[in-house]
Amino acid sequence: MTASSSTGEVSSPVSENKPLPPLKNWFKQFSEALQVMAGTPRILRLVWQSHRQFTAILISANIVLGLAPMAEIWSIKLIIDGVAQCIKTGNFSGTEQANLVGLLVVLALIRLVSSSMEPTVRLVQEQLGDHLVRDINLLILRKANSLVDISVFENSTFHDKLTRAQNEASYRPLAILSNVTAISRSFISLTSMICVLASFQPWLAAAVIALAMPNLIAQIKMQHESWAIQNFEIPEVRKMRYFAEVLTRVETASEIRLFNLGDLFIKKYLDKFAEFQKAHAKLRANHWIRNFILANIAAVGLVASYSYVVFSALRNVISLGSLSMYLTATTQIEYQLEIIIWSIAHLYQGNLFAKNMFDFLEVSSPVVLPATGAAKLVPKKFEHGIRFENVSFHYPDSEREVFENLSFELKAGQSIALVGENGAGKTTIVKLLSRLYEPVSGRILVDGVDLKEYDLTSWRANLSVIFQNYVRFHLTARENIGVGNVDFLDDMERIVAAAERASAVSLIEKFSDKYETMLGKWFSADKGTELSGGEWQKIALSRAFMRAGEGEAQLLILDEPTSALDAQAEYDIYLRFSELTRGKTTLLISHRFSTVKMADVVLVLEKGKIIEQGSHDELMLKNGEYARLYNLQADRYK
Repeated sequence: MTASSSTGEVSSPVSENKPLPPLKNWFKQFSEALQVMAGTPRILRLVWQSHRQFTAILISANIVLGLAPMAEIWSIKLIIDGVAQCIKTGNFSGTEQANLVGLLVVLALIRLVSSSMEPTVRLVQEQLGDHLVRDINLLILRKANSLVDISVFENSTFHDKLTRAQNEASYRPLAILSNVTAISRSFISLTSMICVLASFQPWLAAAVIALAMPNLIAQIKMQHESWAIQNFEIPEVRKMRYFAEVLTRVETASEIRLFNLGDLFIKKYLDKFAEFQKAHAKLRANHWIRNFILANIAAVGLVASYSYVVFSALRNVISLGSLSMYLTATTQIEYQLEIIIWSIAHLYQGNLFAKNMFDFLEVSSPVVLPATGAAKLVPKKFEHGIRFENVSFHYPDSEREVFENLSFELKAGQSIALVGENGAGKTTIVKLLSRLYEPVSGRILVDGVDLKEYDLTSWRANLSVIFQNYVRFHLTARENIGVGNVDFLDDMERIVAAAERASAVSLIEKFSDKYETMLGKWFSADKGTELSGGEWQKIALSRAFMRAGEGEAQLLILDEPTSALDAQAEYDIYLRFSELTRGKTTLLISHRFSTVKMADVVLVLEKGKIIEQGSHDELMLKNGEYARLYNLQADRYK
């Protein structure tokens, strides 16, 4: 199993490389493990930055808890030796008893500190974990928000990376933090126990550690295999999640029931799950066999170590207290090594998954922004307008050209309508104008300046857009309209004015809480209000008009603005079109020719090329494609 260093994508859960000699293979795996673990400092920086005080408390508590076992077994050794000496000499004087009581008090204090530290560590770790999960989720959300175009969001590789990052953000940071905590504490305990055992017999301490090394290597390898198969299955997991969402979302509920599709999607879900479970079951069985063998090797080694220490006591080489201490130290070394091995293996796996998150955070947008300080601000008023100059475009991962050398002009203050069959490229023009995509070649000029040279924020502030697939925000009516210009989210005068322009005031006045009514029922089934398609479109139109004031957005883009409106609402918009677009350069896309007639100029698109242009009357006189489409629609009303 290999992962590409450039993309983090997995080619296959099974390695196809030619097997290496055992020693070279071991060094290769060790080298790869070190490279993966190199991400740990980056994760620890995130932990420190999320809450420095909690992190400092956690470090201090783990040092104390790491040293506590050594202090405890040393105290027990002194107590046993003291008791043995008293029995041997028959001296039970007050001094000897006082010494033993003192040692018992010390042991009690050690246990008290350890016992009180444990819940403290859990509390701090949980609190720190909350901050860490918040910060990592913010990293993911801010990264997604920073991508200025939408091409990445329509890319399956991007969605795989996003899915991996989101899947692990809620628990993986906590697991990594827990593993680091366990390793640090156990390492301190292990070091102290090795010092204790080495003071008796250095080679014995070395032997116990050496016996643990195969287990460490095997656990890292097994965690890599688990990560590999899960990483490889991310697209399949997304399919399972999709099938589940289709069955549970309100948007799909009607058709699922009408066409009796429930069993079909349940079967698709179960088929994918069966594939998923089969691969994991095989891997788990393989891991069980390896763990069984390794556990037995460790047990034999531990018994051999015990035997050496016991026979040393029988030969009177060490005291009874030392026997207890060395036996406990041997047990502790084995126990702490086991914790460290498992924690390192899981930390290794955590780093592999963290790499998925860091890969996502390194995704870049193909939109090239001007250098800092070099970007131009959009003119306060268009003088000439917008011109497409030999623009060619195709969508990422597609070879089909949407446009090839497309040229047309949208003069300042003019309204242009785009007409054409589905797939002709009308909405793509909107996305290019919004810089949600970049042309493959050619230029889009605004007052003679390449659009790429303008500051992106400044340019988008000059756009007011209603998309064909407008968003239905599950927010209040006020917020749904106000987000069209977030600087005026609480400006009721402006919000009401925008609603009036879209003929939405009468709709909102019917709501129980007027503009504070929650739209949609995701968050409040009792108080939320569900709207029809036409009502949602009025809200979306209102949102577009939030930037339509004097001195604000200069380019008004309306993509199917009346497609869901009833005849009366459409007629009201038609009567007010000149008023609504006054002083604006307007691009109108519609399949309704009653709406298209309102534009100054009509462009007819066919297969990415403009085949006709002119006013409605001029195009009707030409009796070409526009006239044919218009008459087809008009005939339905005769």
